[in-house]
Amino acid sequence: MDVGELEPFISKFGVDVLRKRGINELYPPQKEAVEKGIFSDRNFVIAIPTASGKTLIAELAMVHETIKGGKCLYTVPLKALASEKFKEFKKWEEIGLRVAVSTGDYESKDDWLGEADIIVTTSEKADSLIRNQAGWIRNISMLVIDEAHLIDSARRGAVIEILVAKLRKINPSARIIALSATIPNADEIAEWLGAELLTSEWRPVPLYEGVFYPGKVLRINDGRVTEIKAGKSLESLVKETLSDGGQVLIFESTRRYTESLAEKLIPVVREYSDENPELSEDILLENDGEMSNKLARCVRFGTAFHHAGLLGYQREIVEEGFKKGKIKVVTATPTLAAGVNLPARRVIIKGIRRYESGIGNVFINVSEYKQMAGRAGRPGLDSHGEALIISKTKNEALELIKRFVMGEPEKVISKLGSENHLRFHTLSIIAEEIANSEDEIENFFSSTFFAHQNEFTMKWEIKRILLQLVKWDFVNADGSLVATEIGKLVSKLYIDPLTGFIFKEAGKRFSELTDMAILHLICRTPDMELLYLRKSDDWIEDEAGFFREELTYFPSYYSAEYDWFLKEFKTALMLYDWINERDEDIICGKYGIAPGDVRRIVETAEWLLHALTRMFEFMENPMTTRTARLEERVKHGVKEDLVELVKLKWVGRKRARKLLNAGIKNIEDLHEKRNIAERLIGRRIVEKILEDTS
Repeated sequence: MDVGELEPFISKFGVDVLRKRGINELYPPQKEAVEKGIFSDRNFVIAIPTASGKTLIAELAMVHETIKGGKCLYTVPLKALASEKFKEFKKWEEIGLRVAVSTGDYESKDDWLGEADIIVTTSEKADSLIRNQAGWIRNISMLVIDEAHLIDSARRGAVIEILVAKLRKINPSARIIALSATIPNADEIAEWLGAELLTSEWRPVPLYEGVFYPGKVLRINDGRVTEIKAGKSLESLVKETLSDGGQVLIFESTRRYTESLAEKLIPVVREYSDENPELSEDILLENDGEMSNKLARCVRFGTAFHHAGLLGYQREIVEEGFKKGKIKVVTATPTLAAGVNLPARRVIIKGIRRYESGIGNVFINVSEYKQMAGRAGRPGLDSHGEALIISKTKNEALELIKRFVMGEPEKVISKLGSENHLRFHTLSIIAEEIANSEDEIENFFSSTFFAHQNEFTMKWEIKRILLQLVKWDFVNADGSLVATEIGKLVSKLYIDPLTGFIFKEAGKRFSELTDMAILHLICRTPDMELLYLRKSDDWIEDEAGFFREELTYFPSYYSAEYDWFLKEFKTALMLYDWINERDEDIICGKYGIAPGDVRRIVETAEWLLHALTRMFEFMENPMTTRTARLEERVKHGVKEDLVELVKLKWVGRKRARKLLNAGIKNIEDLHEKRNIAERLIGRRIVEKILEDTS
């Protein structure tokens, strides 16, 4: 179908936007979506392979909706994905549409978003906007759920269900479009949403799946396993692809393996890659620790590793470098498969197993394998894509081809039934006055995917959770159920009610706490990501003993909670080192983590300190000023005297200390003493600071 046929739905100017993007013909699934009524008022579930054009189907529907005067909310699971989609959708501003993105600050209405026609957010941010009663939410006439199969995610799946249920309450006529990878029970999601189902196996680039063992590749051909001659090693597979102008994406099971493999492949890759000195230098902009230097060296010679331990800007450099062809090979952990769009000619799955505590090494799910394999083939660049699992022997290869290549992805199963999710969302629907009785709460949850999949009710679970919320003083049950003022605040802060209870009790009991005690307090909450205890972490107990008198909680050595306490304390101690300007590389070595882990935990701590401050403020606790100041120190990782200087972009904690020691306290001093600053932190960095503040 020529895109010109879309003119009645998206206008001539909309068609021009598509043609400028090089889109002249619709893919078969996109054509089918138009024929099935994507421009009608019906709900849709689009379940088609990666790179088959799901996003464009949603874009077309949203443009049509906004031309009619509607407002669209596009939700994604990850902040990085939100940024990517925002950049993609910005092209529609050429025809007068207003596109906006918001992913941070959970205690905000973001009223400015009311001016936008297409709003991109994470699912959690969208839910928090409803909790904070953003008025423009009532005007949402279309909700698009990207990666809808992540309803299966234990961490964020429940939010997707609740978001759909809430929006249906707020605006029953709102249209829902769910985008998903190919899954066995897409029809079940479509039934839940009362939606038209569009499924397809079509891909713009044919995908060949197989299993490699030294010398051979096994593939399925007409239902039979066939053998193809191949090289003897993974390096030979990489070399073969690069020599033909392709790129390679390799999935490993652990961060350590991704790093060592990226380094190991440098001699192979540099033969087919120009050097990237500027990209390499950019990797070290905010961090020049051991891992960052390792990545910088890899990037210089055309390889890179990608995992959650990298800093956000480093991941962006790797992703952009790969998309532009400057980086030829990326080794990654499986998190990349569910994140940004990063296709490659050949995808190699080396880590087909992962370690699970108490069990050992187990095979990954078939759906995870399919996510990785789906990255093979670059539309417009490759005639085909190839996904290969690495095995050691023919017998193992035969087992893997049967389990994964011929296997069917697992069904999507709702995770809403767990206690923490029910507790979290029950308080919110009472606080938002969506439900004010047990029957109304049960009725609300009956509209979720969990209820669609399960015949039993959640009556007793709801009753137990309500008793807990009443006991914590977050809900009044005199007649109808009503959230208390502090209960409403907990809901708006987007914290687990158990976190709210811990903070409330601390506010009642204490009027003075040390920095360490406050940091340990936030680490005691279920919302904090805790560091693991290693066998070599015996020193943690000694440190805990040193701070024993300061802490609000210290269990007995014989308590069942003692090991958990040590994990909480270890995390708090890492934050304590951070705010006292301990070198980041030393912190990473001391706690067995990477810079990205430090920043992720710091971001969570900052959010929890904000929530603690708001609760102390509500309770008129005298520690409010102290916790607010600590929030700023945690954000930047500095002592008190650097808080103002470090707010300047590109002035990290180490650079700020150097500048302050030289008498440079603010941007005016930086202009005045530019020569000194350049000697201390480098000319390029000073230029960037001045550019961003001019």
